[in-house]
Amino acid sequence: MKALLTMVTATSLCTAAASASHADTPAAEPLTLRKIFTQHFTSSRLFAMPIADVVGAYQITFSGDGSLLQQPGLLTSAGVVALGFGDIAQLEYRNSAAVGATGVEAPIPAIGVQLKVPLPAHHNWPALALAFRLGVPRRETIDGAELEESVTDLYVVSRLHLWGPLRNLTLHAGTRISSAKAAALSPGFDTTEQQRLLVLPAGGWELAMNPRARMVGEISLAPEFRWDPALGGVPTIDYGLLGRLGLRWNLIPSITIDGSIGYQVEVGRMNDADSLRSLVQWDIRLGAEIFIPWGALMCRGVGAFCNR
Repeated sequence: MKALLTMVTATSLCTAAASASHADTPAAEPLTLRKIFTQHFTSSRLFAMPIADVVGAYQITFSGDGSLLQQPGLLTSAGVVALGFGDIAQLEYRNSAAVGATGVEAPIPAIGVQLKVPLPAHHNWPALALAFRLGVPRRETIDGAELEESVTDLYVVSRLHLWGPLRNLTLHAGTRISSAKAAALSPGFDTTEQQRLLVLPAGGWELAMNPRARMVGEISLAPEFRWDPALGGVPTIDYGLLGRLGLRWNLIPSITIDGSIGYQVEVGRMNDADSLRSLVQWDIRLGAEIFIPWGALMCRGVGAFCNR
């Protein structure tokens, strides 16, 4: 009998302790839209240059910009649709930077994947990422004649957050290895496909002005296509120089607005001093990047992807 009373007493005490512990546990906070769209979001690009970061897991981002001076409304080289996987990779459809045969920066579409190398997170350790982009052929029409162009890229990029007095500055550097192809399609021209392998360095920086605004700059070489139907012959592929400087402002954490000034130079003809002025083209662009945390929205709406 004494043993039975002891067991009953112990059971009662355990039940009471468990109930008190459960009562003291705070209830989970509701997943509101405000909480969903004010979480931390990470961009995977400067303007045209990718950086050693990827879009977060269960997120998708849409970004692009339009020129106010050249072909208004054109989706340019900053255009990206990226879907994040596991915080270390993203699948993407983007417009890779290139200079078209018309002499205007004309992006070439590409489908690719970007992978962040899992290195230890430390203030004096650089981050690294690899990106592969399979170029989708693009056509240009010049004086009624058609030219087809494509660029397939392997990109290696690094990022370094500085510390101490320069802790607001982040440096980016990378190398783009491009297989560029071009071929005339119209009858009466040599339709032999031209191909060239280019090694294209790139660099950029970000300077945090305040918690919501940053100055962003980049400069890089890019494939440049040349072809004049009036002169016949075959297309050529050379180096072009692209640069951009602007301001990035977080309107809210999930929406970023860009304003920038850019330029392009035909590197292969920079020795022609008399025509250098006409070979440097400037433009002004406005752009935006929108992050959609689809996993959190699915959790709130239908209860899926909540245990991620």
